[in-house]
Amino acid sequence: MNPATESIAIVLVALYRYQNFPIRILHALLEKMDGVEPHTVFFKNNYTNAVTPPTVKEESLFRQKIVELEPKLVGFSVYSPYVPIARKLTTIVKENSAALVMWGGIHPTLSPESCLEQSDIVCIGEGEGALEDLVLALRDGKNYHSINNLWIRQNGNLQQNSLRPLIQDLDTVPFPAYARDSFYFIGSNKITRKDAAIVDPILATMPARGCPFSCSFCVNSLLRPLYRGLGPFNRRRSAANVIAEMKEILAIPGNRKEQIEFHDENFGTDEAWLNDFEALYPEQIGLPFKVQYNPKLLKPELIARLKRCGLHRIKFGIESGADHIRNQIFKRPGKNKEILK
Repeated sequence: MNPATESIAIVLVALYRYQNFPIRILHALLEKMDGVEPHTVFFKNNYTNAVTPPTVKEESLFRQKIVELEPKLVGFSVYSPYVPIARKLTTIVKENSAALVMWGGIHPTLSPESCLEQSDIVCIGEGEGALEDLVLALRDGKNYHSINNLWIRQNGNLQQNSLRPLIQDLDTVPFPAYARDSFYFIGSNKITRKDAAIVDPILATMPARGCPFSCSFCVNSLLRPLYRGLGPFNRRRSAANVIAEMKEILAIPGNRKEQIEFHDENFGTDEAWLNDFEALYPEQIGLPFKVQYNPKLLKPELIARLKRCGLHRIKFGIESGADHIRNQIFKRPGKNKEILK
């Protein structure tokens, strides 16, 4: 980068989800880049698909922040229920700045062409490498149209770039950012700076990406074929890396963590990983934790080992009381007798 070049502002937008792992990770990634000023707007918080539309005041607060920050790029993380709101906020960005708008996340990954009716760029799949390459190009005034994982609309033309391989060493991914001065939380007709995820009694973390199953009702059944040939789909961070992230969050002043929630479809089923977790977690963290499982993978020995580490609750889905519906239609392996056991 030319030392005389001014820093560029990048705004990330998390819609209706303060605990947005991708956005927090991408914010941390941008913080490591010279000549880049990252800002993140957490626009409203919601825990169900019953979405409360933004108020006129909340839209106005968002508009004011865009005008104030003058971003070069605004990136939205978009889940399907929030597409109408993403469209409305995208219009606000375009009417009040010269920023490029990029949509990423599950919905744009699965329906990129429809998203490009509104956005300039769509990021398909994992966004770390694509966002870094795009921001570097914008910072340095270089062409960005051939960056993998990006679909780009320009002058009526559509550039569809290839997917890059999946990130295999997840320990290289930055920890999610928390309690940053460049965070803005819009909701209840006001804008605040206090990170609600810090005072939340639950510390949420994601130790892995992917899932060994391809249940028809789950997005993994669509993502797995998308990434065929681009590296193993199921990947796991080291136990030491996960512990280090939790210690970093717990050290933030004002946190009130009482338990840990692991967002991992099949926690601790890797023997070597579980050995490392057992050696580290009770002594270095020690808080009660909850996990998610497919009942087919639960074994008494595994439950006993996790209980010794602090296991508090196990969540699993049954989906149907009929084996043939679960197995044939939902493509969900397992039998009723395994669930009952």
